[in-house]
Amino acid sequence: MTIENAALARHHYPAGYHRRSVPRWRVRRDVLAKLVLTIAFYASLWRATGMWYGLPANFDDGAAVDPLPMKILLYGLIPLSGLYFLLEQKQFLRVFSRFSPFIVVVGISCLTSIVFSIDKTASLKGLAAVIVLAIPPLLYRARYGNVEAFKVLGRFAIAAAFINVLYTAAFPQFAIMRGSYAGMVKGAFYHKNTLGQFCSVSFVCLLSTEKLGRLRYSTLIRWAAMLCLLALIVATKSSTAVVLTMFGSMMLYGIRVIHIYPNRLFRSFVVFLLFVIIGFGASFVYLGVASAVAEAFGKDITFSGRTNIWEQLLPLIWDRPLTGYGFAMFRQPDVMEEYVKVTFDARSTHNTYLELALNIGIPGVTAWTLFALTRVFRKMTIVDPDPAESGARRKEIVIIILIMLGAMTEAGMMLAPFICWPHMVIALSELRPRLRTNRNQHQS
Repeated sequence: MTIENAALARHHYPAGYHRRSVPRWRVRRDVLAKLVLTIAFYASLWRATGMWYGLPANFDDGAAVDPLPMKILLYGLIPLSGLYFLLEQKQFLRVFSRFSPFIVVVGISCLTSIVFSIDKTASLKGLAAVIVLAIPPLLYRARYGNVEAFKVLGRFAIAAAFINVLYTAAFPQFAIMRGSYAGMVKGAFYHKNTLGQFCSVSFVCLLSTEKLGRLRYSTLIRWAAMLCLLALIVATKSSTAVVLTMFGSMMLYGIRVIHIYPNRLFRSFVVFLLFVIIGFGASFVYLGVASAVAEAFGKDITFSGRTNIWEQLLPLIWDRPLTGYGFAMFRQPDVMEEYVKVTFDARSTHNTYLELALNIGIPGVTAWTLFALTRVFRKMTIVDPDPAESGARRKEIVIIILIMLGAMTEAGMMLAPFICWPHMVIALSELRPRLRTNRNQHQS
């Protein structure tokens, strides 16, 4: 620590505040709690990606979608979360003490859908996986704040970028798809679309929101990882991933213009105006650009047959509009084969909103969409004087918007134990870190 930093540390506490010595056992407990949370956080990110060696390059090869190591990672999150509960019970209960009314409606819809599910066991397992994967990121975000959470996301993104490039070069027989997706890179992921989604969101996480200072080795490594992510996005030939990356980069720096104005009322007006404009124009622009990119990759304007799937699934919503067919039901291959008849193997709905409406009913998907939109609006109007936290908040806004846009053409992007679920949980959270809360109490 430099002399200047030491002086700042001495004057950090207000006048009249007497620092108390922290018991050694409490320090050790805090260190152990952070270690447990960090391990659980990385494990949840890894499990969400599903990266593993030897996943099939062709769906007809018959390899397991969820190999044994991924199951062990998922089940291992349960004792890790339980251990953290024993270490910091008050913090654990604080995180889950308050819920948005929209989340309550979503929870009721999920439970109701399980009761009326066409396969109760599969629905229960699906909901359990979503909850188990959400707990570590939520606890980490609430304990250490969004800045620290994005540091973890950035480190994982850098490691995953290099791993997938090396994996593709070393094992092309597994990393490059065959069959109807011949020549498209999927890396260590199960499908090229999931790799594209992950790379798009990770690219935004690695973008810098601060002024460029002295060039460091860590900055060069981050830039190299970003180049790898861009190369992987192009290699996947995923039109959705290309569009999301472009939109995300522009939005991250565009939102900064709104944050220049400190007046919250003015921000609210600007954000409301943007929502109106985006509501009418975003769908046309997004779908139009995605169509152009799809044609550039040699695909048809109907997004590789997605519209054929949607036309068959939309009428099914009105058969069970309130309860749906059961949580996670339309992520099951046998269910898709039963209700969708196309010339190719349709393994998903290719639309998260349609999938949620079929799984948990119209009230559930409506409540979830409103919850995400209200969180975006509130995060845009918050005035945060700390540049680091303001930059992290902008990334949260962009991630929510990107996932909601990507959900128009991809399945499993929300309320599913897949690629972007930990990112979405962190971005939607509004809990203040415990350390800052304690500091504010001392200052008051």
